[in-house]
Amino acid sequence: MITTHVLESMNEVITNNYSNDHKAIDIVPSDNSEPNIISINNGTVETVVNDIKSTNHKSKGLDTYGNYVKIKQDNGKTALYAHMKYNSIKVNKGEYIKKGEVIGTIGETGNAYGKHLHLEIQNKDNIKENPIVTLKENSTSSTKNNNQKNVQKNITNIQTNTSKNKNHTNPTSNNNYLSAKEYHHGSIVDALKSIGINSSYNYRKKLAIKNGITNYKGSYFQNIKMLNLLKQGKLKKV
Repeated sequence: MITTHVLESMNEVITNNYSNDHKAIDIVPSDNSEPNIISINNGTVETVVNDIKSTNHKSKGLDTYGNYVKIKQDNGKTALYAHMKYNSIKVNKGEYIKKGEVIGTIGETGNAYGKHLHLEIQNKDNIKENPIVTLKENSTSSTKNNNQKNVQKNITNIQTNTSKNKNHTNPTSNNNYLSAKEYHHGSIVDALKSIGINSSYNYRKKLAIKNGITNYKGSYFQNIKMLNLLKQGKLKKV
């Protein structure tokens, strides 16, 4: 098992990066499936919540995580895996689990918009750090290093595109286009939600066709292309 992966299907797409406002990363599969989530390190399960059936966008505190698992890793860090599918968690509190072991299934519970995994890492001083640091630490083979370089390249691309578009003004007031110039993160789902637009997979597929994005499968590159058009005010309405 390649332990740099956090999805058993090994087709991760990072849709929301670590930042001061979002001290975690959000991950989805590239094919709109519901893969299992796997442990990124050996450790002992500290907390399990498995009985949340749906989303709750008014939730606060720990309830925002929906169904989640918190694991104290052998390296002293703590990993939290959130928004999992109802009754899908395979581990129990107090259980010792190993790298690559299935924890549960990706879902949409708690304060979540769209199915995704919210991954948080706290270091030994209980300070949240970028989970990519942990993923890099697990890279011990050349294959793992190559996979990690691809993940880091994707994150850099997202951050670069966000920086370029941060001060970009809408070039037109044409009502035929959608714009989300105030959105500065990396999720097309959340960006559409932020302006009150249907963010379902079927609707995004229609948007993709309208904007010349062929054979839409919800992949990383397709979503980023659509997101950049939206940030620039150039995404054609359906």
